Amino acid sequence: MKLIQLILIPSILIFMVIYFRRFRTLLVDRLLVLGLCLVTAALVVRPEWSVVLAKALGVGRGVDLLFYLGFVGVSFFCLMLWSKQRDLDARLTEIARTQAMDRARDPQA
Repeated sequence: MKLIQLILIPSILIFMVIYFRRFRTLLVDRLLVLGLCLVTAALVVRPEWSVVLAKALGVGRGVDLLFYLGFVGVSFFCLMLWSKQRDLDARLTEIARTQAMDRARDPQA
């Protein structure tokens, strides 16, 4: 086993344990993270699988395929964060409006 594999496999396991212990997420999210961690660990242990998969999908090299998938994943993550931020901004605005209306009715509060 190569040194990088000895570093990456425990890192993936630590990430997975932290995710499952710290975040209360839906079952679908937990299954997705578990699946991604298993695929990542498999590709770390058997990097030649990424080349086979890349050839099957019509991409030149395995690293290119992983780069493309990583770019799509990061883009999706950014979109989800932006969407969540907009939702939180809307909620905060609604709470501020409600609180302002309540204080306008009862200045002592």
